[in-house]
This record gives sequence, structure tokens and C-alpha cells, in this order.
Amino acid sequence: MSRARVFRILAKWIVALTVPFLFWPSVSGAKSDDGASWVVTNGGFFKNRKLKSQLNLIFSEEKTAFNSSDVEDAALILISYLKNEGYLAAKAVATITSVDGSESTVEWDGDFDVFLPRDTAAQKVRFELVHGPRFYYDELRVEQSAVLSDAVVEEFFYSQPLMFQSEKVRLFTPSLLQGGKGNLQAHLNTLGYQDAVVEVELLESDEATGACVARVSIDEGKRHVVAGVVVEVEGDLPVEAIDTEPLIGQPYSRFIAQDVSRELRNTLYGMGYPDTTVRTSLSIADETSGDKGVTITASVNPGPQVFVSSITFGGSEDTRPSLIRSRLELKDGDPLNPVQLDRSRLNLSRLGIFDKVGYAIEAINPNSRSVHFDLTERTTWNVDTLLGWGSYEQLRGGLVVEKMNMFGLGHRARLKTIASLKSQLGEFRYLMPEFLATPTSLSAKVFGLEREEIAFDREDFGLEIGLARKFDRLGIDVDTIYSIRTLDVTDDTELIDSLANQGDSTVGSFELRLGKDRRDSILNPRDGYRISSHFEWASEAFGGEVDFQRAEFSISYHGEVSRGLFWHAGLTHGVVGSFSESQSQIPASVLYFPGGENSVRGFQRSEASPREGDKFTGTQSFALLNLELEQSLSKAFSIVLFVDALGTASNIEEYPFDDNLSSAGLGIRFKTFMGPIRLEYGHNLNPRELDPDGTLHFALGYPF
Repeated sequence: MSRARVFRILAKWIVALTVPFLFWPSVSGAKSDDGASWVVTNGGFFKNRKLKSQLNLIFSEEKTAFNSSDVEDAALILISYLKNEGYLAAKAVATITSVDGSESTVEWDGDFDVFLPRDTAAQKVRFELVHGPRFYYDELRVEQSAVLSDAVVEEFFYSQPLMFQSEKVRLFTPSLLQGGKGNLQAHLNTLGYQDAVVEVELLESDEATGACVARVSIDEGKRHVVAGVVVEVEGDLPVEAIDTEPLIGQPYSRFIAQDVSRELRNTLYGMGYPDTTVRTSLSIADETSGDKGVTITASVNPGPQVFVSSITFGGSEDTRPSLIRSRLELKDGDPLNPVQLDRSRLNLSRLGIFDKVGYAIEAINPNSRSVHFDLTERTTWNVDTLLGWGSYEQLRGGLVVEKMNMFGLGHRARLKTIASLKSQLGEFRYLMPEFLATPTSLSAKVFGLEREEIAFDREDFGLEIGLARKFDRLGIDVDTIYSIRTLDVTDDTELIDSLANQGDSTVGSFELRLGKDRRDSILNPRDGYRISSHFEWASEAFGGEVDFQRAEFSISYHGEVSRGLFWHAGLTHGVVGSFSESQSQIPASVLYFPGGENSVRGFQRSEASPREGDKFTGTQSFALLNLELEQSLSKAFSIVLFVDALGTASNIEEYPFDDNLSSAGLGIRFKTFMGPIRLEYGHNLNPRELDPDGTLHFALGYPF
């Protein structure tokens, strides 16, 4: 049986076994038909199920009947939920079926002045939700603010309206009105206006439509600025003065005083004074500039100097003590520093093998204390399922099985299998995080891939050994990898006759990967940037049969044009070549075949690569530019206008490119916790003879 046949059989089993797991939680939460039950109607399919689940959770015990308090409390919960959604005139109509089969109907509104007989015994309660109008801000009048614009003030009470969006975004409830008042006043305090007074008032409320008019009055008062900082230490303990010069002239808020206190405590903690207390007081005087000058006086009581007598552990039966001690920043005899204790707890938590990490300190004498770490080890086996969709691969399913804390050393072993209608992947990875108690991780991976590309079929098998480290100060991730792998390319479709190197190739190479990610979200970015680069050098000297070099660079940037309107830009460049005399050293599977939902969206995957007639030949160099304008329609939906431009060079001698393609299109996206679900159509602006006019894509995940 061929390897491809084996992979396809495994793919069917993976998808068949994976999909049922995705729906398992919804089945396991069902209640027994023998007990009393709740029914919620008129809220929509999803809201009905959500509210019913909440009632089942609150009244979780298996009851044969609900009493009067249960039913009344359930009505209160449902109406409170609707009021929080802006339905201030909501009602709940309950049809109560008693254990004797009789039925009665009761209606509750916001007054809750209806009470059931105390001997009520309900077998089934069916609630019908009566929403009424949804209340919203029709107008918010801002008065007297000399510091903040009306638009800034409004953001504390509701989101700005977006295109085609209902009044839900301007939701009004009394609690939201008061919450906005508190948040606005806190914001003014952080700007230095400690005497600011914010008043809110509901002026109008239309009971028929839900339209509300409210007023916000603001009196900022004088601004407070830092005029000086004075440090007073009890006793003769020498403490270096903290640098207060940058604080002078800054707007005063309680956070400034907290920063001064924290810096003083940390200084003394490092000297072994864990009981240090800092008390701050303020003196305020009017300045000639019209502001109020604030002088902060910090009174410091260091307490006794304390040293660590011993460090012990509990709850770590499967973890080696040497691993735990290697993550501690304290040892016996050191000055007791609470900051180092907290960092030690964080280091242990980052191992990923403990559910809880705590510590307790016990006094031995006034100058000596012991430390005991209380550890709770987590389950060492994890099983996760994967599911996705792409225009080319279509349905993808997979299974990940992970074993944590191997040999009690914090190592991890992971087996991952993924199958789609076009590819099958299996890999086993062994990871040693923080190798030799350093920030560097060591990993080894064996893998196998069988994939139907648009131009050929490929089978890759190999071994990778890598080191990874994150440089926090620079925010850069660095990976170095050595790999030895077999790349097998078959040309069943006769589309790649001109490719440089078909058939089997053994590749030995070293890779360097650098990345820096400053996006606000990796799933749905709205602001920030990401930079990544990848360099690979394959050589016979590294155990392979071919010599080639490959370099890739990409950068993406995201920003906001105006409220609800965002721009996104991505630039990717890749080049592969060989310093040897013959470019036939380059395996076909390492050439570039651009096109698809994450590339030039006027094409299916790989169909934007250079052609020779009806044959796709791949490219040795490409540059891809993606530009997008995204307009939010609601919190979940947005519409996208995009342009993709591609330059390619079939031969490195034509670097950087000698041909170009471009597409433009429109799409709609739905934001989920897994990333955006995208439906996009790209129209080709300069198609070649056999190219499509455009392509419709349905995909999950951000494109760049």
C-alpha cells in the first residue's frame, strides 16, 4: 500500500473521530427528563438556550418539583438579564405546570409584586419573554467641559455608532449611566483634576420607542501637578534617594503616589527588609500658574532586616526538586526579598506543570524566616481537537495529544495529526523549555506531510532540532533550527514539466527565524505591527544532496483611520536561489507558488505562480503587497475592501521580478474567538490567458 493511500485512510479516521469531540460539551450538560424542567421562549434560538442553561446551572440539584421561591427567583433572573440588555420594560410570562397536571399563568414585570402560593410544586415552568422597546441614548448633552471634547465624553457612556448599526451600541440603562459617570470622573482624576465633579441626569425617556436623552455636567476645577517629593526614613538606614525629577510638573493622581511608594518598597525589599511600609501624605498649595502644587511626603518604616533560613516544597510528587530549585531566585541565607519570591512563583508557573503555585512565610526569629512553596500539579495529559476551513483545503480536522512534565523535568511531548481534503500531516515534538535553566528552549521534531499542491503532489518526511528564545527587552523571538528531510515531488498532473528539480531530494539545512509582534491582537488585529524574517541555508555539508539558500521577510501594519474604519497593510518578499552553478539544485517544493485566500485573492491557492501554457512552474522570487480598508458594521461584522499586488520572477536572474499580477475585491468578516470568518471575492485586474476572472474565498483566520 502506498504512503499516499495510508495518509488518506488516516485522514478519514481523524476527521471522523475529531468532529464528535467538538460537540461533546453541549451533550454532557443535558438534564434528566425525570426531574423538573425550565423552558424559555421568545428570546431567539441562542438566547433561549443560554438562559435555560443559566437556570439549570443555578438550580443545579436534581429536583422533582420547583417551589415558589425557585420560580420567583427564575423570573427575577430573566427580567434582570433583559434589563441589562436595555429592555427596561421587560416582562416574563410563566406557564406553570404543577405536579398534579394543572396549569396556571403568572406575569412578572420590573416591580416583582406578584407572589406565588407557598405550596407551589411545579413540574415544568415555561417562560415567555416579553421584551418591549430597547432603550438607547438618542442624545447625550455635554455641558461645561473645558478639557474633554463631547466625543471623548460620549465614549464613557456608549460606543460611537457604526455603519448600519442598531441602537444596541448606544444601549441605555440606569446602571450604565452611573457607571459612565464613575469612569469619567476617574479619568479626570488621572489627568490631575482631583476636585472634578461629574453630574448626570436622565432628561427624557420615551416608553414607546426607548429613546432617551441624558445630560452630563462637568466641573473640572483646578489641575493638580507634582511640585516635589520628600522621603523620610525612620532610623539611620541609608537609602539612596529615588529619582523624582521626572515627576515634577506632571499631573498628580493617586497613581503617582503609588509609584513612589512601590519604588521605595522595592529598594528596601532588595536589602532584606520585607516588612517595609510606606505612608504618603500630601500638601497642596495654589501655584501662580493657576494649578495646585502637590508635595508628596513618603514616610518609610523599614522594620527588621530578615534572611531566608530554609526553603521547602509541598505537593510536587512527580516533579524533581532540582527543577523547582533551578527556577527560584532565592536560596538559603539570602536576604528575604518579596519581589524575588513573586518572581520565583512566576517562574514555577511558567513551567506549565502546576495548576497553583503559592508560598507561605514563617518567622523563626526576628531576623530569620522560612519559606514553604505549596504546589498543585496539573493533569499531565491534554487532548485537544482542531477544526478549520479554507477555500483550497476545505475542511480541516485534527487531534493533539500532549504529555506534560515528562520524567519530572517539565519536558513536553506532543503528537499532532491534521487532515484535510488536500493534505495530511503527522508530527511528534519533544520540548525542553528553559533548557539548562536558561530562557532558551530545546526541541526535537519528526514529521511527515502528504499534500496535493495545485502543480504537483508532495511528500515530506524529516527531523528538526531547534533552539528558541524570546528576548523580552527587545521583544524579539529567535529560533535556530537544523533539519534533515526528504522532499518527494511527483508530477501526476503533468503541470510542472519545467520545474528545476523533481523527484526525491534529501535536504540538510540550518534555519534562522526572527520575529517581533506588537499587534493588539493576533486573531483580529486593529493596531500595531508584526515583523518576521526567515533564512535557510541548505548544503551537502549539512548532510543533504542539494545546495540552495532561501530568505523571506514580511511586515504588516494596522491602524485606525476614524472610529470603526481601519487600514491594514502587509508586505512579503521571498527569494530562493543557489550559489552553485546550476539552479537545478533547488527542489520544486521549496519554490514559491503564490495565490489563495492569504495571498493574491483573485486566484485559488498557488494559481498565481508563473505559467508556461497550462503549466505552473513556480517562482524563485516574489513580492506581495496586501492593502485593506475595513469598516466595522457592528462589533462582530465588518466589510473589507482590498487590493493585492504580486510580482514574480521564474528565474533568479530576473530578480526581483519580471511579471506582475493584481486583484481587487470586497469581503465580509465575522469576528470569532478563533479569528475572523471571511467571505471574500477577488477580481483579477490583469489576468493572463488561462487565469480566472476572479475567485470566491471562504476562510477562517486573518490573512496577514
